[in-house]
Formats: sequence, C-alpha cells, structure tokens
Amino acid sequence: MNFENQTTQPPKHPKKFYFLEYFYILLQSIEASSSQSEIFSKFIYLKAKYLLGESRYRKIVSEEDGKNSRRIGRYRYTFKQVLSEAVEYELVITLGSQITIQPMGKQALEIYKNHGQSEFNYFLGQIMEKHYRAFRYLIEKCYQVNANPRNAGLLIFPIYSAYKLEFERDTLQTVSDLKEYFKQLAIRLEQDIEKYLAKKVSLSAKNDELIEDLIKAGFISSSSGHDKFKKDDYNVILKRARDFWLRYFLQDLYQFDISLTSFELWAYRAKQIGILHITEFYPDLNFNGRIIYPLSAIKIQNPNPSFRQLVTYSDQKGLYMHIPVWNDGEEFVNSLHRAYVETRQTAKTYFVSLPAVRERVCYNLKMPEYLFDDYLGRAYRIRDSLKIRISLEVDKLPEKSNLTYLHREPVMVDGRYRNIIAIDLV
Repeated sequence: MNFENQTTQPPKHPKKFYFLEYFYILLQSIEASSSQSEIFSKFIYLKAKYLLGESRYRKIVSEEDGKNSRRIGRYRYTFKQVLSEAVEYELVITLGSQITIQPMGKQALEIYKNHGQSEFNYFLGQIMEKHYRAFRYLIEKCYQVNANPRNAGLLIFPIYSAYKLEFERDTLQTVSDLKEYFKQLAIRLEQDIEKYLAKKVSLSAKNDELIEDLIKAGFISSSSGHDKFKKDDYNVILKRARDFWLRYFLQDLYQFDISLTSFELWAYRAKQIGILHITEFYPDLNFNGRIIYPLSAIKIQNPNPSFRQLVTYSDQKGLYMHIPVWNDGEEFVNSLHRAYVETRQTAKTYFVSLPAVRERVCYNLKMPEYLFDDYLGRAYRIRDSLKIRISLEVDKLPEKSNLTYLHREPVMVDGRYRNIIAIDLV
C-alpha cells in the first residue's frame, strides 16, 4: 500500500478503544442486520463472547448483568467510537439508522474468515497508517538517539505504587507523608533513568511541580505540616502522580509530541499488529512499569525475508515489520530453550511461567506475541523431530481466579490454553 505521509507530524488522536477485534465484531454484527439497534445488540453479545474490555485488558469472564444501565451506557459509547472510526476508514457507511458494509469492510471480513486475526490486524494497520500516519511516528521516535541510544529503541515507563516503595497505606495520612513518598519516588525514577537510559537527571524541580499541581487541584493543602488529606482522594492522588511521571517520560524525556492517552492507544494497537511490543512483566528488569520496544524499522528497502513490508511512503521508505521466518525452527527452538533455562534459574522449579518464557523469546528474537504462539504450536507438534521434549500444562486458568481483567494472556496451543512449560533436550 502506497500513500503520502508527513513523517515528522504527530498523529491525530484515534477513537478511544484498544482492541482491533472491535472492528471485526462490528462488521460481523452489520453482516447480520442493517438496523442500528439490532447491530448494537449483536455487538454487545459478541463483545461478551470475545471478552473485550473498554480498557487495554481483556475481561476474565463474560459479564452476566448485561442489562445494567450504566454498563449499557459504556457499551454504547464504545460502539459509537468503533462505528465512527469504521466509517472514517470506509469499512461501513451510515444512512440514518441504517448501517451497511462497504467493499473495504467486506474485504476485511473475508481476510479474518480465511486467514485469521493476525492478517485482519495487518490489513487494518495498513488502513490506519494511511489515515492517521501514527506508526511511523512511533517507530522513528523510539529509535531517536535522545530516547535510548543504548538499547535499540527500548523505552521504559516506571510505575511505582506506594507499597512498592515500602509505604503502607495506613502510614500515608498527612500532606507531609505524601511529600515523603513523592520524594522517594523521584529518587527511584532518577536511578532508573541512569541505569536503563544512561542519563543522569535531577527530578527535584519536576517533583515540586507535581506537588504544586496537586495543591492547585485542591487535593492537598500547601502546608508542609501534618494536615490530613481526604481518604477518598487517596487513589486519585496516586493516579495523578503516576500519570504525571508517565507524561514526563513520554514528553520531556523521550520528546513525543502527543498526549499520554493518544500514545497508549496507538502503542497498544501497534502491539496487536506486530509493529512494536509492550509489556509490564519483563522478567529481567528490576523495576515496576512498562517497557516498549520496536519490532519494525523504517527503511528505503529491505530484501531480508525476515521483514514484512506494511506500507510504502512517498519518500520511498517503508515500514518493515520483523517477522522471523520459521525455516526448520532451529533458531526459535534454541531461543525457547535458552529462555526456559533462564526463567528456571529464578523460578527454581521444573515447570515455569510460559508468559515469562514468551517475554524473553519475543525480546531476543524481536517477534510479536502472536507469532510466538504460532511457532510454539509448530514446535510442540513436531517436537520429536526437533529433538526436544516440550511439556505444556495449565497451572490455574484465569477464569478460576478472582481477577476481573486478564493482564497476561496464556498461550493457545492446539485449541487449549497453557500457562506453564517445561523443556528437556533429547
């Protein structure tokens, strides 16, 4: 796909939803009816079936109380957002209360039915880049020297709760308690920046700015003494502090010219396509938060078969996604085994976390999660010929937990979810 592109301009803000599957369930709903009310009902049903949340996390189980008015309001908002963006992409067209699929939407449905979710996402990625020009911006920013010259575009976004810095909830009662927590938080962030980004900075002035923002917003008093803040504001105050520092990393340190919300929406969409990777659970980094690194590059041309071209720009450069080829599977299996051994050294058990192994392999081979799942399935089915013994089991399925949202998806192999792995060389 070729189109004009202004490479240095920050992208427009997309509609507020993360999962690209929303486009599929919208198109599937319209396929069954042209009436907006009937489409919306089908949309809600499919939303529950695919366990899609309004945030970037998938739900653990379907919500039974689908008639709750507040919940229906959220669903209707999401529906309107997805529909609006689908109209912009010419996937569908609206005429009054009627919605019909356009030829582009029919093509997208056929791709999903015949080739699956990853190819559907790839097709959507092409359309999105044509309209919003976001992915080139993200990738080029990641590789800029002033972001992270040492680790090939890797960005860190530390997030520390009060508990992680050894502040118990009941010890944070006064303004001075909060200020002490904020001071220790700023010190920890300075240490992370020096350790992972090879930069030495002072965050004292930014910390003062955070406190001043909270004072102006009325959450804390200007007193440095023992004035108490409202208990009901505790979570809001910590969230505002978290977002303040995330914006600092994004806009001040990495010099992105977009809002935190826009960045997160585009980044998590890019992850689903395979353009970059985001994780909050990388096993070898001693900090809490997210890491983001590119799985693609912007180049004039790339004959390497391990790269797949998503788009071509007007300056003849293209966005090339790194898709390691299977060949005989040797490279993947070697990386898989190495990741298992490294994970086992810290876990000290025979079976270890499969998501933790996946994180290591995805980072080492710079491959998207969906490709890891595919290659693991291949390796598992032909494990005898690969001279490797792979055991995949289930420790505790997410739906058996008390969690509401799925933060780390298990791996689907041969139609079954697995979340622990053991490996032996034959």
